[in-house]
Amino acid sequence: MEYNILDSIDLNDKSIYKSFTDRYFSKRYILNVDGIENNDIMLMFHSNRITLLCLAPSHFFFKNPDKYNLNFTIGKVDRLSNLVKGKGKKGGQMLTPKSTICKVEWNDGTSFDIPCGMKGTLIEINENLVNNPEILREQPDSDGFIAIMLSSIANSEATKNELLNHEEYLKRVNCSI
Repeated sequence: MEYNILDSIDLNDKSIYKSFTDRYFSKRYILNVDGIENNDIMLMFHSNRITLLCLAPSHFFFKNPDKYNLNFTIGKVDRLSNLVKGKGKKGGQMLTPKSTICKVEWNDGTSFDIPCGMKGTLIEINENLVNNPEILREQPDSDGFIAIMLSSIANSEATKNELLNHEEYLKRVNCSI
């Protein structure tokens, strides 16, 4: 009897395929940043200490359908001019948990800051957001990530352990709705 392994799964069932970030990153959440309700960010940690900064699905940003721009110039610092070189990632901008990575500016003049949420080094801003800011809304936990950061093993693990994991986040968000 010959058995074709592809017959054992339904290739049309998209629910069995996980995205790259779902497969290789663990999601952690910070709720109500700076005491602002639904100002929630998501940090996605990879085992190699790389961390992606994203907006959490519960962030108030997703409830506002208006047009917006992303401003990566924070005070005198242009986050887009961050230049990292070599294996050791030398030259990256140092970050504290309160460091603002960018500002979302609505066309009506209102805005909010997106902090990085952890101590580390800015490796890269997602330059796709500069040309196509809509991917922040359309694919917030994959192509719409805001920044790539790197921290020490100790900082990465400590931050990961003090933040809400995905299951805790879902319980907290569902309770507040």
